[in-house]
Amino acid sequence: MAELSWRGTWWSAEEPEVTCPGTLHCADGGYLRLELIGGFDVTVRTPLPSGNGYGISEDSRDFPIIHGTSGSTLFTLLGNHAIHTRGSGFLGGEITEQNWSSNRALRGVHLPSLEESLFIRSHMRLERLLHWSNRSSFDLSRLLEDGKATGERQVDTHAVEPVTAVHNGMNISLRLLTDDFNIQHKPISNERLLKATERAALTFSPPEPTPYNSFDKIHKDMQDLLTLCSYAPCGSHGRSLVYELPEATSNSSQRLKEVEVIGRQVYRTEKDKEESQSRDFLFTLAEVDFAELAPRWLALKEKSRMGCDILFGLRYISNGYVGTRLLGVASAAESIHASLRSASTPLPKAQYRSLKRKLLAAIADEPEDLQEFVKTGLRNNPTYNERMLELASIPDSEAVDLLLTDRKSWAKMLRNARNDLAHANERVSQNPESTPAYWLLETTYALLCLVLMTELGISREKQRAALDHPRIRMASRKFKRELSRHSSG
Repeated sequence: MAELSWRGTWWSAEEPEVTCPGTLHCADGGYLRLELIGGFDVTVRTPLPSGNGYGISEDSRDFPIIHGTSGSTLFTLLGNHAIHTRGSGFLGGEITEQNWSSNRALRGVHLPSLEESLFIRSHMRLERLLHWSNRSSFDLSRLLEDGKATGERQVDTHAVEPVTAVHNGMNISLRLLTDDFNIQHKPISNERLLKATERAALTFSPPEPTPYNSFDKIHKDMQDLLTLCSYAPCGSHGRSLVYELPEATSNSSQRLKEVEVIGRQVYRTEKDKEESQSRDFLFTLAEVDFAELAPRWLALKEKSRMGCDILFGLRYISNGYVGTRLLGVASAAESIHASLRSASTPLPKAQYRSLKRKLLAAIADEPEDLQEFVKTGLRNNPTYNERMLELASIPDSEAVDLLLTDRKSWAKMLRNARNDLAHANERVSQNPESTPAYWLLETTYALLCLVLMTELGISREKQRAALDHPRIRMASRKFKRELSRHSSG
């Protein structure tokens, strides 16, 4: 998108009497920069022990909140850091210009404090959400006469009721937003345009008003769900917050105010790629009910947060060395297994305790350091290889065998790659960017998606069908070829 800018007046929430003219810029990717004529004093002063004067720190102080107005529009800038100051505010010196970077901007409100529980709901639009919803308000039909197509088509629109889910008191609804048909007459350009648009949006409504950042986690978790389902990174097309004005300040029809959230995103699709990306999904709402899926996913994400964050981060940040990304997916696999099968042990706990007591009793006359070695060195934890084999046993067995070909060889390769990369062993350091490493990375990512689908209750048949996704099909075929070369060599 082109850079957006707003000219106005700006001031620190801590010192509202000091105002500066300036311009807020929002560059592509949501990077915010405030350019001021003049500026705020960012000097960090510490009282001296003697009580006479102050010590000056080399650091500058950050401002949690900066307020501004551009015309009649209110702005709140959050997480502000001065990146350039010309002049000096110390001892009355004049600041001539100052630039700030901000983490986030709220367009439409002056937020009193970071902890203010002001917002009663939030809206979010995600890439691919409409097609994933498997819903439409448009009915397109061909007109028939005596069973034959007449060449005429008919388009009808109808209201589509939202689907809803509840998680920890938070009401989540998936709605379709539709514009009425609009006819544009363009006689000079010899055109007539008939247009109607629909889009999908998620709405989050907590049981009581909450601070501005209380929606961040659930926004990211639902973004991850779309990234899982579409097997591609899904960015946000817009987020907003809604608050309610006090009854005394407005009439009932104008009490709800919507605030646009502006700032950097985890992922944003490039504009020229928005229409060209694949619409293949591993599963959609045609296969599962939203009321069951959303809370089940949010609970699973909470349970396996670290592993899932690493896993989907590989999609949001697609560039980088293959070796580093392979280590990431190997770590995600270990973390997800630990979260889903935390009670998994090579021996039953009672049997392990009995065995350890017998071993310690047998070496009771040995030196203390040897006894300590047995106490701390003997553990009842599964090896990485055992973890991976158990992880591969979670999804549909036929789907896993089609994907991995030989799950024992896959687990061994992943274990070796993980150990070599983590410890910089020479075996992998000679060529960490090899073709086998890439296809090992891709098949492991696909397997973890199957694991998450299983935990969400997606059917075995749909798991097998997911292997027809072009990217998974290619990864599986290439990995099988690498296994064949490895075994023949």
